[in-house]
Parts: sequence; structure tokens; C-alpha cells
Amino acid sequence: SVEPAATSLADELNAVWSPDGNQLADQGNATGRSEVYVISRSHRDAAWGDVRQLTVDGGVDPSWSPDGRYVAYLWDNGLRLVAPDVSDSRVLVGTEDPAVMPAPAFAVWSADSRTVYYKAYDAERRSSIWSVPVNGGTPQLLVTFDDPSRPSFRREFACDGQRFFFTIARHESDIWVMDLSTG
Repeated sequence: SVEPAATSLADELNAVWSPDGNQLADQGNATGRSEVYVISRSHRDAAWGDVRQLTVDGGVDPSWSPDGRYVAYLWDNGLRLVAPDVSDSRVLVGTEDPAVMPAPAFAVWSADSRTVYYKAYDAERRSSIWSVPVNGGTPQLLVTFDDPSRPSFRREFACDGQRFFFTIARHESDIWVMDLSTG
């Protein structure tokens, strides 16, 4: 069980473990907008330290690189990277106009930490999956969801290094019911 130090953060969400299990990044709104925070410990049996704010201009959906060197996050129609010690912070993909370059909405890492894959939405809310090298460069379009009968609305997706896994959906307004039991 994880028992991090008490914080004054409200609405903490999307917590993700660092690859070594000694850091936890999440988003919270202690500043009045979403920011990315991290809490660390020196080793698995050590006490948790104080919560540190990684971003100063907003951030959501943190994602650790497999090598632990960066946390990718989304903000202001862009995909950004920050080092856990804040020694490096930069925009990896910026989007001023979704009609020209689709806006990043969710990021996952390649196994070797050299590439970030991201799902993006254009001005008409059509989704696509792109890749961009961590060292910077031109994003490459990999998958388009251009068949109107097979859209991918959900921003989450996964990659195993060879394939992408995503949800194909249709607009519905169903209500689901689930029975919960204890025991």
C-alpha cells in the first residue's frame, strides 16, 4: 500500500509510477489549474518525501519514459517533456492551429525511450496517431482514423513496440448498470 506524505493538493488524478517504482507523478490543481507533481523516495522501503511541482505553466496526463529520464505531459495543445529534477523542460510538439497540425491529446513511450507516440485530434475532431523523436524533429503520421464508420474517440491507446491498441467506437448514449457485491 502506498502512503505518500500528506499534501494540500485537491483533485489529484492520473497518477503514474516511475519505472523504478520510487517516484509517482500525477496531476493536481493546487495552483488553480492542472499541474504535474511528483513525490519521491530513495528506495522501496524509504519514507516518501515532499510533493514537488514539476510544471509551472500547466500540465495533464503525465507519462514516465521507460528509462525514467522524462515525464511527458500535455498542455495548451502541445506535447511537452520535463525531467524529474526539472533540469530539462521543453515543448516537443506544439500546435497553434489543429487544422494544420492535429493537437496532441495523449502520449505513450516507445520501449527504448527514444520516441513518443501520441494520439491527436484535428479541427474536425478526427483522431490520428503520430510519433516524434524525443530529441525533437518533425512528427510522423502513423495511423489515421478517417473512416467515419470506424472512429476512435477515446484518447487513450497503448503500444507494445510493434502494434497499437485503441478503441473503435460509435456515438451512443446507452446507460449501463452494474451490480456490486462485497466479499
